[in-house]
Amino acid sequence: MHTPRALRGIGIRFIAAAALTLGVLGVAAAPSQALGGCQITGQSATGVVGQAQVLTTSGCSGPYIYADYTSGARDQAQIVGSGTLDQAVWIPAHLGQATLVDSNNSAAGTYTSNIVQTPTITTISAPNTTQVGVPTTITVYVQSVSPSNYQPTGALTIRDANNAVITTLGLSPASGTGQAYAYWRWVAPSSGNYSFQASYTGDTYALSSQSPQDLLIATPSGSTISISAPSVVMAGVPVALTANVFPNTVQGSVGFTINGAPISASVPIFNGTATFNWNPTGQGNFTLGANYMTNQGGSGSTSQPLTVIAGPASRDSITLTQPGFGTWAPNGTYTLGQGTSVTFQATTLSGAMVTLSDTGPCTTSGLTLNVPTASGQCTLIAQSNGGNGYAPVTQNYTVSPGVGTQTAALAAPLSGKVNYKKITLLQTPAQGTTNANQNVVWSVASKSKSACTLVFPSDGAVHLRFKKRGYCTVTANAPGVTNQWAPFVLQRTYQGI
Repeated sequence: MHTPRALRGIGIRFIAAAALTLGVLGVAAAPSQALGGCQITGQSATGVVGQAQVLTTSGCSGPYIYADYTSGARDQAQIVGSGTLDQAVWIPAHLGQATLVDSNNSAAGTYTSNIVQTPTITTISAPNTTQVGVPTTITVYVQSVSPSNYQPTGALTIRDANNAVITTLGLSPASGTGQAYAYWRWVAPSSGNYSFQASYTGDTYALSSQSPQDLLIATPSGSTISISAPSVVMAGVPVALTANVFPNTVQGSVGFTINGAPISASVPIFNGTATFNWNPTGQGNFTLGANYMTNQGGSGSTSQPLTVIAGPASRDSITLTQPGFGTWAPNGTYTLGQGTSVTFQATTLSGAMVTLSDTGPCTTSGLTLNVPTASGQCTLIAQSNGGNGYAPVTQNYTVSPGVGTQTAALAAPLSGKVNYKKITLLQTPAQGTTNANQNVVWSVASKSKSACTLVFPSDGAVHLRFKKRGYCTVTANAPGVTNQWAPFVLQRTYQGI
């Protein structure tokens, strides 16, 4: 059973130094020089709500890209820098015709896409057998496809083999991108075969769908083996097949089959469970089977229908972020201080967990990379198993031990004009430390002290206040670390008007 998670918002995102609020998208943006005139190009004239579209921008002055819908709705994404061949990932949040424009020149370089509802797949997940009189949890999943990260909302209607309504359920967001679920507890009144079918009614952004019939066998004592697996899987996307053998003290092994042909070697039973990771290939309707043999010669088997549909439209994408620095680009080379450690933040389009490994003199533990004191490059390897419509992916990064570049995430806006009557935020309470764990110290240039001053509230923030109109230069400094990190310097000049 999945743990519910709050429904995430969808819209346009440009991924740069900031961590994703979606947790699922990664963008590699290469600095470039604008050739003149904003150009925005995309993938398809027809898009799906919640389905990522990679946009290529060239010569856009920003500061935003807008998606303007004919309905009056708007999505927005900030452009970091400007030039040629920058990229952004647009996840449409509304229906209808949307035109992508540069915020400073709406007549230049437009790209149009018609956004439609996402298709869905409804499946029932339940054990193959149940014991009479014992409550059984039956879970229904509604997955948006294409792939889309939109989590469907609305209601499910559950019917039996005679088309009689058993119950109506409301959907909750599931862990992972683009999925919602609902469940109920059912008690078999007597021995026999029971069939369930779930119908999803759809919502504003998702189309309706109906699950295949799911068969549940009730026996007085319950079956000795059951399969836990989705009734619909995608070709090319690994799925965990689990066989539960009763009682859980049984010692032996389980073999999994498709249409009677083995797809696994003998999988040892541990605490009544045997699990096999299977990568489906051909599409169609199959019979998934599991049979076990005990060390004492006992045996048992079970089976259930399985449908394999077309595989994922794209590979997964990993966003690996170094706090205080930003997102690492796949196949990029990065210099880190000798003898230092970096704990990354990692997200994927699929919502799958990211694992790190390495080759060379570096070492990894979880999402932490440890850089050696000796010289010599190492390769950092990030892997995702995919899922939710995405195939697995591996991304590599080159790490060079040396004197690292010290950075800090600060709120200070870029140099330019500001309202001299308003307070300018330079640093939030959560900021003020570099990626080398050095404190940032702010100062005002001597020639600017008559025009402005720094304000330090008790919450740890740093503000800039103008005394009068004029120019003000402020500098943020952090000391270097010998043989590990270069000093950090950030300077801004503001004109109070």
